[in-house]
Amino acid sequence: MSLRTVKVALAVVIACFALAAAYISVLVVERQDALKQVSRYNVAWGVSQAVSEFLRLEQRISAFGVPGNLIDKGEIELRLDILIGRAELLDQGEFHEFLRRDPAHAAVIVQLNQALEQVQALTPQLHKPGAVKRAIAILSPLDAKVAGLASAANLYGAARVSEDQNELLRLHQLFSATAGGLILCGFVLIALLVSHNQLLAKAHCDLRNLAANLQQASVELETANAAVHAANGELQTQNETLQSQEFELRRQNDRFDAALNNMSQALCMADATERVIVCNERFLSLFELHSSDIEPGTPLSDVIARAAQSNGLEHLAQIYGEQRPLIQERRGAVFVHGRSDGRTIAVSHRPMAHGGWVATYEDITERKRAESQIAYMAHHDALTDLANRVLFREHIERTLAQAKRRGDTIAMICLDLDHFKTVNDTLGHQAGDAVLKAVAERLRSCVRQGDVVARLGGDEFAVLQVSPNQPRDAAALAARLVQTIGAPYHIDGQEVVIGTSVGVALSDEECFLPDQLLKRADLALYCAKADGRGTCRFFEAEMDAQLHARRALELDLRKALANGEFELSYQPQVSIATREVTGYEALLRWPHPERGLVPPSEFIPVAEDTGLIGQLGNWVIEQACREAAAWPTGLSVAVNLSPVQFRNRALVDIVVRALQSSGLPPARLEVEITESVLLQDNDSTVDMLHQLRALGVRVALDDFGTGYSSLSYLRSFPFDKIKIDQSFVRELSTRADCLAIVQSITRLGASLRMTTIAEGVETEEQVRQLRAAGCVEAQGYLFGHPKPAHELAHAGPDAAATQAA
Repeated sequence: MSLRTVKVALAVVIACFALAAAYISVLVVERQDALKQVSRYNVAWGVSQAVSEFLRLEQRISAFGVPGNLIDKGEIELRLDILIGRAELLDQGEFHEFLRRDPAHAAVIVQLNQALEQVQALTPQLHKPGAVKRAIAILSPLDAKVAGLASAANLYGAARVSEDQNELLRLHQLFSATAGGLILCGFVLIALLVSHNQLLAKAHCDLRNLAANLQQASVELETANAAVHAANGELQTQNETLQSQEFELRRQNDRFDAALNNMSQALCMADATERVIVCNERFLSLFELHSSDIEPGTPLSDVIARAAQSNGLEHLAQIYGEQRPLIQERRGAVFVHGRSDGRTIAVSHRPMAHGGWVATYEDITERKRAESQIAYMAHHDALTDLANRVLFREHIERTLAQAKRRGDTIAMICLDLDHFKTVNDTLGHQAGDAVLKAVAERLRSCVRQGDVVARLGGDEFAVLQVSPNQPRDAAALAARLVQTIGAPYHIDGQEVVIGTSVGVALSDEECFLPDQLLKRADLALYCAKADGRGTCRFFEAEMDAQLHARRALELDLRKALANGEFELSYQPQVSIATREVTGYEALLRWPHPERGLVPPSEFIPVAEDTGLIGQLGNWVIEQACREAAAWPTGLSVAVNLSPVQFRNRALVDIVVRALQSSGLPPARLEVEITESVLLQDNDSTVDMLHQLRALGVRVALDDFGTGYSSLSYLRSFPFDKIKIDQSFVRELSTRADCLAIVQSITRLGASLRMTTIAEGVETEEQVRQLRAAGCVEAQGYLFGHPKPAHELAHAGPDAAATQAA
């Protein structure tokens, strides 16, 4: 073979190699495009995801309109944003080819985007009535079209995968044939080079390079095969994802069933053809149905017929009759149905967007009963079952309005029980409650039909009487109340006697307001109690003026306490035998800058009623001890204690602090109490008196002989001194009975080793008779008028005469 032939053959072989290399490059490019086509984002998966998000959005919007749902507007907005993103992907890349093949698919994408824009604009208004129905109405028409789009995408995806696989197979065959041809050419070239080694040395190098390229091409082919396998794995992963989504959907359905059957309300959903879609177990239980009676798709008329057959009643039919107008008018409403067996069913009916409806049924019998009981308890007294203050005021307002139109007169009668606290203190609160119940029954027996009886609180009652014969009927009723309530009560085998004070106010042209009428009746009641209890008083204009005056006095009293306007004056107590001063009684004085000297009989009751007596009494004890500490050793100071002060359990501590701060020995302090102190909580009061005695303080019983149980008090507590009331001393010379009483008291005191002192002594004749009766000490204007501490004289046996001068 000539060199020229070899060169020509070599040129031909090289040309073949060049063409094969070019063709292999083209095949590689086509193979890479095919691989890209296979590995590209799958159209079917993207469309299926868009359909899934569309169904989720539609389900969330539907659930948002159901009462008691747990779906909020934020979740709906999130689902809408995801679906909008999916819709944007449907208009990009590979989807153009899919849409180009069928214009109907492109029209569905356009409709979907338009619907999403409308729903997105409607989303902020979903909480408004009708917004959910409009949103569902926008999305519902696309259900079938979107589902069809998903089906077409699946078919399109399957076809594209088949085409890509065929194309890869064809490229593989061409590549293999070309590689075989090149290998054959290589063998021919090697044979030529073996014969002409020197001429073809460089050709051998090229062949080695070409072999390396072939090897690289083989590696790339293997890589392409691996990519195909990866694409198949991706498809398998997508299938697994779809299966997982299907499983999640089934699990959500199970959760929905569990939630539905655990609702406290019964639920039933029907479609536009009046066939049952779903109901829960509570619905079956409420209307005594079986699950076989109400399968999905069962006509509602059959369910109603079976309910009537199962329980023999027409409850479900009656409720459906009330729902029927709502179904026809496609509107929602809530109504209450009362069953013939006394049960009460609350029904909440709501129409659905596609023409059906959903309703919940709740048995609210116990709730209604509880609400009625609570309403009754809120307007009636729990102990006596009478109207309370709230209900009584409503009666007053309604009765006054009617009376004003008709020109009638209303009588407001307020009652307060006399000595009721004694019942609680002696017999206990249980007995007190029994008395209150008995009083309520007697009140009911005294009034006529149409009159209203109420308990305003504690032992306060009221009666509202409407009568054309006023004030005669009101006066007759008040007298009947005083007599009836004042009759004895038999409580737990014991006889209890209480009374009542009554205040009456009549409506007139100037008094047609509830508060004003009650205020007038209270004023009249206050005056009745001030008159001695057990009486009745009608309101008079002067009572209001007295109340204002009392309030003004109360305000001045508070200012006087704050400004330190009070003073103490001291009246001497002398020994009748020696005429020597043995001590002084501290008397409280109030020199008012405008009223002048206010008598204690005016301001002490106000202080006791308002609770100011505690502060005022503490000041008196401290001031008296402080000033008496500067007196001669043999002189004592007597301080009067109010019954109200004994309600303070710290009274003994107050006395101790006053003695310690002043340095006054306890034996020089004498406290005076009246019999009314022992009337209240006797055991506690006597215990405090014993504590004072244990300190060394002396205790005197003031106004002795004016109470009904004076002798029993002397037996219950060993007093140091008995003060004979001035009402007996004043008439010693004119009435023999007064002298006999004084003599009896002095002999009693001597036998009990108690000092007797007479108060209100003004004449020497009274002193002589008291001395003859055995009285030890005396006090009165004969021995001296009350004076401030700095004006007292304490020296020598003529101290009493000095005080008198």
